[in-house]
Amino acid sequence: MYNRVIYELTQKKTSEYTLQDKLTEKQELDRYRRNRVPIYPYVFKKEIYFRIVFRNKTIRGFSNFEKAEESYQRLLNGETMVKDAQKELKQEKINANVSLADGFEVLLKKHAAAYQNGELKYSAYSKKDSTIRIHIIPYFKEKPIAEITKGDIARFVHHIRSEEISGKTGKKGKQKQLSVSMQHEVLMYFKMLYKETVRWFDIETSIDIDREVEMPKMSKSRKQYNREVSEKINGDYEKNAKMIMEELSKLEYGIYHPAFGIQLLISCTGMRINEANALKPSKFDYEKKTLLIDRNISWHPNKKRTKKSYEETSTKTDTERTILLPDSIAEYLKSYIDRLKQLTFYSDDMYIFSRLGLARNTSMILDPFSLKSFDNILKRIYKDLNLNPDEEDNKKDKNHLARHAFNTLLKNEHIEEYDRKLYLGHSTGSGVNEGYTHGSPEEERRIVEAAERYCNYLTEGISEFKLMKK
Repeated sequence: MYNRVIYELTQKKTSEYTLQDKLTEKQELDRYRRNRVPIYPYVFKKEIYFRIVFRNKTIRGFSNFEKAEESYQRLLNGETMVKDAQKELKQEKINANVSLADGFEVLLKKHAAAYQNGELKYSAYSKKDSTIRIHIIPYFKEKPIAEITKGDIARFVHHIRSEEISGKTGKKGKQKQLSVSMQHEVLMYFKMLYKETVRWFDIETSIDIDREVEMPKMSKSRKQYNREVSEKINGDYEKNAKMIMEELSKLEYGIYHPAFGIQLLISCTGMRINEANALKPSKFDYEKKTLLIDRNISWHPNKKRTKKSYEETSTKTDTERTILLPDSIAEYLKSYIDRLKQLTFYSDDMYIFSRLGLARNTSMILDPFSLKSFDNILKRIYKDLNLNPDEEDNKKDKNHLARHAFNTLLKNEHIEEYDRKLYLGHSTGSGVNEGYTHGSPEEERRIVEAAERYCNYLTEGISEFKLMKK
C-alpha cells in the first residue's frame, strides 16, 4: 500500500527532518515517475497515493503506481471507467463550492496541531487566526473561490487600504483606519490563504494572486528606521563590533563563554539570536561544515504548556535551512562541543550555548543561555566602552544590528538578493521557502568567503581564538 521508506520518514515531525531526509523523500517520490506518463505521487496521511492528470483533469485516489498506470492506459484506449468518472465529477462538484472559509477551517486545524506539537508560536497562531477571521472571511463570506474574479480581489485590496477600520478610536472618538503595517499583514495572509486553499482542494484558477494583490508601500517611519540602521552600520560599526568581541573574550571561560559564541555566530552567519540559543550538537556536521537551523527559543511562553521561562518553537518563518559555515566558525563549534563532551551529562540534544556553570541552580544548568543575561552583558560592555550614550537604542536593536550588518556585508560583496535571503532565513519573494529550494553553490561559496574574512577581522586581536584554530 505504501513505500516503507516514505512511511518511516513521515512518522517524524517536520521539525525533525534533516536535509538528507528531505532529499531521500524526494528521490523516493521521483522514483515512481515515468517519462511521458502524467502520474504524480504525493504523501497523504503517511501513505503514498498517485494522481493522473489527463486532458487537464485530475483523477485521485490510486493507492499504488500499478493501478494508476493501468487506469492511465485504459484512458488512452478510450475506455469509460464509470467509477473513476463519477468520483472525478463528485470531486469537481465539491471543489466548485469551496470558499476561503473552508480553507480557513483546514488552516486552523493545521495550525492547532502545529501549536500543540510546539512547532508554532502561540503569538503566530493567534495572530493569523484573528486577522483572517476579522478582516478577510467576513468580506468574501461563503463565495466560492472559483467565482472570485480579479475585480473582486481589486475591490478587496481597495477596501483594506482605504475603508477597513481597525477597531481603535482616535482622540475625538473617530474610528481609525488600518495602519500600513496592518494592511500589509492582512493582504499577506489573504494571499497565503488563497494559495493554500487552491492547493488543498485542487481548484483550477487562472488568477495569479501575487500579481493581483498590490501590497502597500513601506511607511515613512519604517524607511526612517532602515535609514538609521544603515547609518549605524556604515559608520564605525565594524570597529565597535571588533572591540565588543575582544571584551566578550575577557569574560569568565573566555571564548567558551556562551555570550562570546552567540555574538560570534550572529555576527558571522547572520542568524537570529534565538536561533543561536537553540543550536544543538546534533545539528552540526563538522565533516561537511554545515549547520541545520530549524528551531528557535521563545522566551516567556504560554504558561499553560510549560512551566519553564522558555520553549522551543519553529523558526520565525516556520522553515528550516542548512547553511555552509566558514572554516573558523566550524573549528570554533567543534572545539566548543569537544569541551562539552568532557561533561558526564553530555548529550547530542543538549543546547550548545547552555548555562552550565553560570546557572543559579542545578535545575537550570542545561537551559539555554538566557537572552536577558546576554543583554545585560552587552549593556555593561557598551557602557564600559562608551559606545551607547543614546538611551533610545534598545537592546533588541543592538542584537539585531549584527544581522543587518552581515546582510549589508554580503550586499557590498554583490551577493544576489535571493541567495542572501536563503542563507539568512528570510522569506523569499514567492512566500515561505520551498523545501527543495537551493541557492547557487557559487554564491554560497562567496558568502562563506566573505564571512570568513569578517570573522578573521573580528577575532584578530584575540590570542585564545588563534590558538584554538591551530
